[in-house]
Amino acid sequence: MSWSWTVAPGAESLARTLASSESAWFPPSHPEKENGVRALFRHDGLYCKYFKKRCDQAESEWKALTHLSRHGVPVPRPVAWSPAPGGGAVLAMQEIPGATPLKEAWHRDRIPAVAALLRLMHSNGFHHLDLHTGNILVAAGNLFVIDLHRGRIGSVSAKDEERAIGQFAYSLSRIASHSDVMRFVKMALGRSADEEARVRRVNVHSDAFRRRHVASRTRRCLKESTGFAVSRGREGLVITRKPSRPEEALAALAHHDKLCSAGLSTKTLEGRRVTTFDGLFVKEWKTGGPFRALRNWVRGTPARAAWIGAQGLRVRGLPAPEAIGLVEQRGRSAFVAKESPGKPLDRYCREEVPRLKDRRPFLEGLAALVARLHRADAHHRDLKANNLLADGPTRFAFLDLEDLEFRRVRRADSVKALAQLNAALPELTRADRWRMLKRYAAGWKGLGNLRVAAAEIMKVTVARRHNWPPRS
Repeated sequence: MSWSWTVAPGAESLARTLASSESAWFPPSHPEKENGVRALFRHDGLYCKYFKKRCDQAESEWKALTHLSRHGVPVPRPVAWSPAPGGGAVLAMQEIPGATPLKEAWHRDRIPAVAALLRLMHSNGFHHLDLHTGNILVAAGNLFVIDLHRGRIGSVSAKDEERAIGQFAYSLSRIASHSDVMRFVKMALGRSADEEARVRRVNVHSDAFRRRHVASRTRRCLKESTGFAVSRGREGLVITRKPSRPEEALAALAHHDKLCSAGLSTKTLEGRRVTTFDGLFVKEWKTGGPFRALRNWVRGTPARAAWIGAQGLRVRGLPAPEAIGLVEQRGRSAFVAKESPGKPLDRYCREEVPRLKDRRPFLEGLAALVARLHRADAHHRDLKANNLLADGPTRFAFLDLEDLEFRRVRRADSVKALAQLNAALPELTRADRWRMLKRYAAGWKGLGNLRVAAAEIMKVTVARRHNWPPRS
């Protein structure tokens, strides 16, 4: 199959070097960005997208660019596109000098312009299905919509509009305040008799996008991508977070084996061994035997759960050790991460909290962190105090990441987690605990009546018979 260029009217001179010397630039040798489906590169003042497998996506974006530019919606100027020999397609647009993604150039003063851009796009019959702050560019004070291959030309219904605004509102919430996001939502919707109901529906869409997005980003850690390297071979399955390489994870595991053989492991429990060295820690689980094999087949290995847990916390903006690698071999699995500074929370409470002149930042910071965990649809099944590190009154990190679950947190989960924490912190007074409970409830709204919740937490706490009762 040979090249067959479709050139935009008036863009013949721009397309000439592209369409007359394909062998000089295809396939692109130094792409600016690349993944399994696309490569982005520049050529002679043009910004080009190579769709490796989906010719239809290039054609779809071409149609969207020509449609929107014809209706006065600011998009990159379309130049040419063609199916590529061997499959896929190349799409070329005129480069926008000095363009920066909106997420890197955000200011609240841009809210009216962004809202107006979305209204203009929708009123001119285009529904963008991947609308976020990385897909709007800012250049010389002007805004441009990009990445149009996931979109639909045609009438945009009120439901479509609410969905798109909800998607963008979620993306905007990661860089803007809640009040600015709500101001954007109202301006993008425009005035209407049912404004409150529409805003509520947008918020529902926004929350759904948040859940899907963080779930998708959490699972990316198991696939080869720009962020992760995957190796399968005689050494088993090895996954590392770039720039770390599989060889580094295997070297750390080999050193761990030497330390364990010399009796120098940091912790040894039935089926588990932990070592720390050179700023790393390695946690190994035995996976042999029929019962463990069945459990791992159903749930995945504990090391894989810890690896997913570390990535899940990271994408939710929650503190955890920096994961380096996952190794799964016959009969065992291992999780490699950087050591986090700090002391186990129960030890920090014994040694450091009595010295604090003002406990409030510590109490409120810890309570707010657990509320953030639950608000982010993350549940730690074993939230005892030595599974949290404290490196100062307001700096914390979660441990035992294999015990994390990413799902909606139920009220019973909340009561159990608070009881686990409550039972393990004997140095705190009753007034301290009440302050923490109120701060937690301000961040996670699922507890209901606080006095009823406190009674339930106390009942579970006492049943644990661990470091109880507290001092008065």
